[in-house]
Amino acid sequence: MPEWCPKCNAMLPPGSRKCPVCGAKLPSSPGDQTSNKEIFWFSAYIIGLALIPLLIALGIGILCILFFR
Repeated sequence: MPEWCPKCNAMLPPGSRKCPVCGAKLPSSPGDQTSNKEIFWFSAYIIGLALIPLLIALGIGILCILFFR
């Protein structure tokens, strides 16, 4: 099955790591392409999971200071 350059759509020779037409670097396998958008949302998700317990603890601490003086 022929492979095509994602940048210029040129037909690629088997096993190439670089497009012979435009010089674009090619991923070593189809699953290697990860977009910046995917990385951003994954990072935001992980940071959100870490911040939620901290915000809950901060809220409880503020409520304890306000109501149990």
